[in-house]
Amino acid sequence: MEEKLPRCALVGRPNVGKSTLFNRLTGRRHALVEDMPGVTRDRKYGHCEWNGQTFEVVDTGGLEPTTDDYILSAMRRQTQFAIEEADFVLVIVDARHGVISEDLEIINELRRQGKPFFLLVNKVDGPNQEALAAEFYESGLEKIYPISATHGAGVGDMLDDLLAEMTQAEMELPDAAEVVDATDGLPRIAVIGKPNAGKSTLINHLLGEERLLTMPEAGTTRDAIDVQIERDGKEYLFIDTAGIRRKKYIKERVEQLSINQSLNALDRCDVALFLVDATEGITEQDTKVAGFAHNKGRAVIIVVNKWDLMPKGQEAMKAFEEDLRYKMKYLSYAPIVFCSALTGARIQRLFQLIDKVYESFRFRIPTGELNRFFTEMMRYHPPPVYKRRPVKFYYITQIMVGPPTFLISANQPDAAHVTYQRFIMNSLRAEFGYEGVPIKLVFRRHH
Repeated sequence: MEEKLPRCALVGRPNVGKSTLFNRLTGRRHALVEDMPGVTRDRKYGHCEWNGQTFEVVDTGGLEPTTDDYILSAMRRQTQFAIEEADFVLVIVDARHGVISEDLEIINELRRQGKPFFLLVNKVDGPNQEALAAEFYESGLEKIYPISATHGAGVGDMLDDLLAEMTQAEMELPDAAEVVDATDGLPRIAVIGKPNAGKSTLINHLLGEERLLTMPEAGTTRDAIDVQIERDGKEYLFIDTAGIRRKKYIKERVEQLSINQSLNALDRCDVALFLVDATEGITEQDTKVAGFAHNKGRAVIIVVNKWDLMPKGQEAMKAFEEDLRYKMKYLSYAPIVFCSALTGARIQRLFQLIDKVYESFRFRIPTGELNRFFTEMMRYHPPPVYKRRPVKFYYITQIMVGPPTFLISANQPDAAHVTYQRFIMNSLRAEFGYEGVPIKLVFRRHH
C-alpha cells in the first residue's frame, strides 16, 4: 500500500471484534471472523475511505499483556510491530466484559509510548450495553466511543473524530480519488501447500523481517495475507495462505474458513508457488493441493522446500524430481526449483522462474503468426478421421490470456481426441514457450 497514507492500527485483547471492525472499515471481508480467540495472528493491511479521504488500517492479533504461551507471545510481537509503525491506534475493548485489568494495561502502555489513540468500546448492541460502556471512563480518558463493529453503530462518529485528529496532527490525508493501490498491475503470487511446508518462512525471508508468524506447529497461518515485495527493482504481490489439510482432519470451523480463503487466493493470483516439504516427500495431499491450482488455470511453479535438510548431490535431486513427475503427471508443464526458505538457497532462481512464468501467463500470440504455425502443424500431423469423416480445422485464434486460451474453428467440434488436443498443446509450448502455464483449447463449429 502507499506509504504516504496515515496508518491506524487496531489493537486489543483476543476476540474483542478487531477483525469485524477491520472488515467494516475496509468495506470487504478480508479478515477471518469467528467467535473464538486467536483467529487473527498476522498483521493484515487495508484501506479505509471516509468522507472522501483515505487512510491505512492494520488488523492485528489479540494482545495479551503477559503470557507464556508461544503463539500468543508471537502474536504480541506482531501487534507491537504494528503499533510502532502506526500513526494512530484504535484500542478495542468488549463492553460485555466491562473494565478488566488487561484492557487498562494496554491503555497505560500506549500512554507511556506517547502514541495517540482512541478507546472503542465494542459490542454495544443494546441499552444495557450503553451503561456498561460508560464504566470505561474510569480509565481516565475524556472520551470513549461506544460502537458496534457488527452493525456499524457509532463507527461513523468515531471516524469523523479520527480524521479531525489526523488533520490536527498535520497528517496528510489524500482524497480517495487520488489514492492508487500500489499493488494494481503487479504480478500476484499465491504461496500454497500443506500445513508447515514453509510458506510463511519463505515470505519472511523475501521481506527480510518477521512479518508473518512461523512455528513448527502446523496451522499457524489462518488468514490469507497480501504482502508487497521488491526484488531487483521489480515489485510483486505475494499472498500467504493457510495450509490445506485433508477434510477428515479439519475439526474447527475456522480452519475450514482459512482453507476457503486459500482457495479464493488462487482465484485472484497469476502464479501459484506450490510448496512441497522435501523431508516428507510427495504425499497424496500434495497432489490434491497442486490439483486445485491446475484446475483453476493458474500458472504453477513447484517449489521443493527444506532441501538444505536433504542429501546433497544431483542424484538425490533427480530421484526426487522423477517421483514428483510420476505422481503429478498433470503438472508436467510446471518447472521445479529446489530451495530452502530458511537459508535462502536458490531463491534467486525462484524469482527468475516467476518472471518467466508470469510473462508466459500473460503472453498473447499475434493471430497471423498463430495461424501460420497452426497450418504448418496440421500439415506435419493432420487431424484424425472421425466417424468416417475427415476432421477439418479452419483457423485458430487466442481469445484469452491468463491462462492462454485458444478457440479452434472445426467442422466437427467434438472430434478432437484428447491425444490430439495434447499434441496441439505440446506444439504450442514447443513453438511459443508457455513454461509453467496450462493451455486451454475451445472448439467451435465452423459457420
